[in-house]
Parts: sequence; structure tokens; C-alpha cells
Amino acid sequence: MNQLSWNTITNHKEAPSTCGVYQYWQNDKLLYIGKAINLRARLAGHAQNAKLDDKERAIVGSATEIRYTEVDSEFLALLLEASLIRGHMPPYNRIWKDDKTYLYILIDVSDPYPRPRFARAHELKSTHLSNSQKLFGPFPNTQIAEEVLRAIRRLIPFCMVKNIGVHSCFYSKIGLCDPCPAIVKKTGDLGLKKQYRKQIFQVIKILSGKIDPVINDLTHDLRAASDRQDYETALKLRTKIERFTRFISHHSFRENTTISYNTAAQKISAIQSLLTDLRINGPACAGRLTDIRRIECFDASNSSMHDSVVSMVVSTNGLVDRGQYRRFKIKNPRANNDFDRLYEAIARRLKNKSWDQPDLIVIDGGTPQLRKLQPLFDQLATPIFFLGLAKHPDHLVIPQTDGSFKTLQPDKFDLGFRHLQELRDEAHRFANSYRKILQTKRTGI
Repeated sequence: MNQLSWNTITNHKEAPSTCGVYQYWQNDKLLYIGKAINLRARLAGHAQNAKLDDKERAIVGSATEIRYTEVDSEFLALLLEASLIRGHMPPYNRIWKDDKTYLYILIDVSDPYPRPRFARAHELKSTHLSNSQKLFGPFPNTQIAEEVLRAIRRLIPFCMVKNIGVHSCFYSKIGLCDPCPAIVKKTGDLGLKKQYRKQIFQVIKILSGKIDPVINDLTHDLRAASDRQDYETALKLRTKIERFTRFISHHSFRENTTISYNTAAQKISAIQSLLTDLRINGPACAGRLTDIRRIECFDASNSSMHDSVVSMVVSTNGLVDRGQYRRFKIKNPRANNDFDRLYEAIARRLKNKSWDQPDLIVIDGGTPQLRKLQPLFDQLATPIFFLGLAKHPDHLVIPQTDGSFKTLQPDKFDLGFRHLQELRDEAHRFANSYRKILQTKRTGI
């Protein structure tokens, strides 16, 4: 907890609309720990439920203050929440009981072939845990614990069978148990045994929140495979890394081995450095990029020319700010392409002076979209810097003062670039969810 920055409030309305972990305190007594994708909304939910539920009323009514810390993603919030509950066991965290006991992930590294397994609190109470037994959790329920292990297993294969047989298991055939302990025992290959144990310790690091060093190791393996022209292995590793980082909402990875739950400041600094280091010859507003606070990202969506919408997602000080999200239903019937839809939505947004002004606008698209929008930004009395984030592969498109557009390919592990990708993906999700709502209302299906 010493590595975390906790904020204290007395009213849930003072909380931000960002992802984080919160605690209810009664003076010096910790009552309850929880996590939230949207802290303000989650705390408001507690306040509302207190009118109906005795337990919620006891938590909210007894609390003298609320403490919260913002984190990068729900995945890290889950790990942090579990760690804090395990360390403090607040009295009102009984909601985390599944089958009336807490659920944990247990790994015994003294086993020649350590395998993660689920354990209940009553089982652990009857057994004295040794230093070789690594415990993670508690988790809300079996489904979430399985989801966490499933995501990790796609990145780093491991075995989960209770008893190791003489034949390879089904999961070894689909690459989720590799090397398979059954094959290792049969062949007596010490190199494969060492590789398996190395992978288990990587799993332990991820469950402990130390994700960065694991990704760094896998990236090193990827480059080594590429250097020896083993492109098939390199492609598989790249796909695994990208899938896992997407799963944890594009958490940033650095070379240190400390647990980092909130990299908001580093994200903003990285974006500023990215645009500065690349010597972007942008408009007069480029100087404002030394103080980026609010970033807005736009994406368009429609269904067979029906239900045309544009989403706006917001990042404030490096953290996704769901309370600032907006959605636009396209009004112009002649806006029959994404260029016109984006133009209408952004024009409406820029006319709204009641919302905080953005320091940077990101468009899901490339040169064609920016060329369409350029006249709109040229009309602004106070210029706003904007850029495009195009796909295949992901790259930035930057408007230049001479009317041209510059294409840039940042390092895919750049922290600022990853944050822009996070916003782009979130804008895509938010636009599609709104379009589906309108489609359901229109068709009744």
C-alpha cells in the first residue's frame, strides 16, 4: 500500500469517474474494500443501495470517510482489491464469499511441476501454508478466477490437472499446456522441466501484479526468435502479447519490477514526448501539447446506413474518464459516410462551450478523415491539435502547417501510443454499444 496514492473524501460525489479501488473507513477502522470501473458511479450505487439493504446501510452509515486510489485497468483493480482484502479482511467484505467461503488461487512451487489450483478458505484454515505455497485472492467467484487464469494461460501455458498422467492432455494439443508435464516426465528432459518451472514463476509474477518484467521477457524471446529467422514462433509470441495486453486494457509496461497500478502521469508525459521527439510540424496550437490534460477520441458507427452514431470518449490526466463520455445520434440524413458523420458530431461538440475544452483530439481514421475535418478545425479562434490513429498496422497521421499529412509509426510499446490505442478501442466499443441500442429500438429485436 505504500506504493499507492490514496485520496480521502467524505461525499461519494467528490470521487472521479475513473477505474480504481475504494475503502470505507470508520475513523481508524477499515470497514469495506471494493473495486470499480467508475468510482463515482459505484460509490453512488452503495449510497442508493443503503436505502434498501441492511448491510449496505451499515457500511455507508458507519463510514466517516472514503479513501480511493485510481488504477490503470479493471484487471489491476481486481488484483489490488484481492491483495488488500487478503491483508486486512474487512468485516463487511462477506459479499466476496462464494459457496460461503473465500476463493483463492494456490500454487505450490515445491512441487516438481507446480500447477495453479483453486482453494477455499475452510481448506486453507485446516492446512498450514508453507513458504513454498503462493496464495492469490480472494476472488469474487469461480467464474472471475477462471477468467483470470484463462487469460494468463493464453499468454503463458501451464498445466492444471490434479494428477499428471502418462499421456499428454487435451490442452497440450491446443497449446495451453506446453511443455506438458506428462511428456516431460516421460522423456526426462531436464531442459523442458526447467522451461515449465520458469513459466510458472512468470504466472506468479502476473498474479502478484508484476506484469512488466514478464512482458519484457516475452518480448526478448520474440526478438530472439526473429533474429534466428524463426518467424512462426515470433508471430505466435507477438499475437499472445498483444492479446494479453488488450485483455488488461492496454496496461503500460516498463522495465522496472515494481507493481504499478496507476501510470497516468507517465502516459501523459509519454504522449508529450512522443509528439515532441518526432518533431511534429503541427499548427500554432502545438505548443499547448506541453500541458495535455484532456484528450477526446471520436469514432463513427452505423448499421446498413441506419442508426448512424458517433462516440466521444475522454481521458483526463491520463485516466479514462467515463463520466465525460458523450454520444451523438447523426441528424443529417445525407451524412451517408463516416467522413460526414464525424464532421457533424465534432462540429456539434466544438460548439458546446459548457464542456471542458480538449487539449488533443484523436480521430479513428487516417488522412481521408483528417482532410475532411481540417476546415472545421481551421475555423477555430483557439486552435486545437488533432491527429488520426489509423489501422493495419496502427500508426499516427499528423496534419502539417502546409496542408499535408505526415504518417508516423511509433514503437508499439510506447506508453503514450498505447494510451491513444486504448482510447481508440474504447471509442469503437462505445459507438457500437449505442448503435445497437438504437437498432434494437428501431427493429424491436
